[in-house]
Amino acid sequence: MISFENPAALALCLVPPVAAISGWLRRRSCRRLLSLPLDTWGGSKIEDAPATWRIASMSAMAMLALAWTALSLAAAGPATEASSSSSAKAGLDIVFTIDASPSMAAKDLEPTRLDAAKELVRSFIGAPDGAAGAAVGLVAFGADAALACPPTTDYVVVLERLDAIRPGILGDGTALGLGLASALRQLAASGAARGALVLLSDGEDNVGLVHPVDAAAAAGRSGARLIVVGLGSRGDIPIDYVDPVTGQRMSGTYRSGFDEATMESIARAGGGEYRSVADSGALASLLADLGAIETAPAGTAALYATGARQPVGRPLFVLAMVLAAAAWSVRRLAFGGLA
Repeated sequence: MISFENPAALALCLVPPVAAISGWLRRRSCRRLLSLPLDTWGGSKIEDAPATWRIASMSAMAMLALAWTALSLAAAGPATEASSSSSAKAGLDIVFTIDASPSMAAKDLEPTRLDAAKELVRSFIGAPDGAAGAAVGLVAFGADAALACPPTTDYVVVLERLDAIRPGILGDGTALGLGLASALRQLAASGAARGALVLLSDGEDNVGLVHPVDAAAAAGRSGARLIVVGLGSRGDIPIDYVDPVTGQRMSGTYRSGFDEATMESIARAGGGEYRSVADSGALASLLADLGAIETAPAGTAALYATGARQPVGRPLFVLAMVLAAAAWSVRRLAFGGLA
């Protein structure tokens, strides 16, 4: 399916045919008004232009018209979008709340805790029974919290924003409560009929003015489903990451205090569920649970579109430039300096 960002620009495609018709009418009118029978004077008749000139001229004009049309289409912002129909999780917003504190660079999950969390989100979006038309949003938190991506069904954008999340990008600390509160605020702002929060963290809450249990309880009162995912293990864990503020590489051994008790209490306070992911293999079973997040009610004939919106304006612009250059070259070759 093809859609246009600026459909009004398609009107520019009418310029070549309108110009051609206008020129034809003007020439016809001139022939009627200015009939000069010079051949009756006995002089020699003016020879028609050589056939090669006429062919070159018409070819050049045709290429210019096609170039203009391609340029007009490019200006309209065309894009292709693959679509398929399925039972949708219509009206459902899912906000993944991702711990981006430095401790998420620990390597007890492959390759790191944060990478394992990202892979879980990617797998959920890509699975047939995963996002399935639900709006997906991202909130990242460390010492502070920030909206990485508002809830949207444009999963390409979600994945791009997901890739931008790095350990330490929001400071050295873990504000679980602030992260949950920010995610809950996004659900409330979206106005979706149903919402779900998925917290991905190692549970080591150590900063922030909002207690995570209070934030989870508020999520429960709002009716949002809460899934708390613990990523990591306890003990001395290798860690390696680049500090986004200083650019310094931080490498060594990290004494992990993976706090399952805090994660479980958060899940209980929000009436949700807690799952521990101590290794990458456990992500597959967790993915199945996420795929079972409430879908549209039985009998709802909701449809959703999947696939990325791929802009195709740039190839059209290149085609227009090539056609214009070809038209100029044809005229130069045929008419020399007259082009």
